[in-house]
This record gives sequence, C-alpha cells and structure tokens, in this order.
Amino acid sequence: MFFVHARNIGLLIVVVVATGFAFTQDIGTTASPLPRILIELTGNIPSDAVWIRYILTGPGSGGAVVRPEPNRKRYVIDARIEGEPAQHAKIVAYAPGCQFKTYTIDFDGAPDVSKRFECDPLPGKTIHGFLPPAQIPSSISAEKKLEISGELEPDWVCNFLLEQRHGTAIVRAGSCLSAPIPLGSVGELDPENGGAFEITLPDFARDPLLKGAGDVSPFGNFGTIELVLRDSKIGRALRSIKPESAGPDSDLKIQSEYTNPVKFTTVR
Repeated sequence: MFFVHARNIGLLIVVVVATGFAFTQDIGTTASPLPRILIELTGNIPSDAVWIRYILTGPGSGGAVVRPEPNRKRYVIDARIEGEPAQHAKIVAYAPGCQFKTYTIDFDGAPDVSKRFECDPLPGKTIHGFLPPAQIPSSISAEKKLEISGELEPDWVCNFLLEQRHGTAIVRAGSCLSAPIPLGSVGELDPENGGAFEITLPDFARDPLLKGAGDVSPFGNFGTIELVLRDSKIGRALRSIKPESAGPDSDLKIQSEYTNPVKFTTVR
C-alpha cells in the first residue's frame, strides 16, 4: 500500500480517503491490530468493480491511496490514525448497477466492526442526444461507429464525508481526494444516424440515498458525468462531448429529467 501524507493546520480531524479500495486481507491470515472495519461483499458483487471512499476522524492527519483487487469477499480498513484508534468513520460504497451505500461508525472498543455491502439494483435511464455531424471526429481505425464512455463525478460524496460531528454541532473540515467512478461504455455514435445517438446511464437521481428537493440531494448536487468519444477498435479517446447549453467546461449534470434530445458539442 502506498501512503501519501498531508497536514491540515489548525484542524483536529484526520482524513483518510481510499481513492480506489480499502486495504484488503484474506480470511485466515494474521489479523491486523485493532480496530478494523470489515466491508463484506454479498451476492455476486465483483470486488474489482467496487468503489469505496472513507474518512476516519481522530488525532493527527494523513491520507492513503490503495488499488483494487479481484476475487475478494471483503475489504478490511485498518481504523487507526498514526497508530492511534480512530473515533469515528464514514464510508461510501458503490458497485455498477447498484444504489450507493453509506455507513457511519462510532467505535466503542469492539474488535471488528462489520458492514454488509448488498446490491440494491438501480435502474438505468436512456438519454437521447444529438451531436452536429460536422463535429463528429473521424475514427483512426476503419471502425465507423464510435464508443461513448462515461465517468461519474459524485460531487455529493465529499460533502457527506467531510460533515463531521464536533460536540453537538456539525463542522466541515479536512480535504477529499476525489476520483471519478468509471461507468464504462454507455452508448455508441454512428455517423450514419446524422448525429443522433442514445446513452444509457444509471438513474442516480432515483437513488433513495440521494433523493432531496428537486435535483439536489441532501448532501449537495448529485454530480456530473463526463462523456468521451472513443475509437472502440483501439480504445483511444478522440473527443469529450458536453451539453451545448451548459458551457464548454460543464459535463452532463445528473438530473431527474432531460430535454429530448440533449444537444452536445465536442471539446478537445
């Protein structure tokens, strides 16, 4: 595991964020010193596709970066901060096709805290798009159809993780090492369709965890999705596409309803 340390002057809160996955350990190996958090994967959730972010609070400060691993039934988080037991933890977990899960933990001296990650299915949503034919990039290979891949920027996650209790008050502190959630291929663009295309995305706006007023979750905006045109034969990214009405620096905003079609423009 590779560690990255950082100091937050004037803060008595530690932020430890797994930018890929928590530290893993096989059942039957020597147990880590206490305390630990065990994220148990249930059903057929593929461990190398699970996305986890967590924060530990207590004395000191620091961060950690780890990598995913396949064929795991659990992820184990060593809940210590600079050798001292953490006092609290907050965790966000996601797997493709599933609703988000959040966990809030208060450590009470128990040897292990176990949390089950079960997949509650999240339906898909089809969005009709249009890209002016003159803006469709040419394939580098002989493949005419272009793959559309997506990545979710879950803006609400940092807001959830960084809301920490301080006595009876809620305070925001620390930093969040964010990274997008890969959604893989979400559609294709065939130049012969005159710029019309469809993409199918998880309907994040219907996730019960994120339901709030309008298109804003209790933790802030749902987030945005970056869409990229790729030459599927060689896997090379050609151009990003963004909603024309949102400006050149804005990605597709997650919302409950979309115009039909959503007009896009290309960005290098």
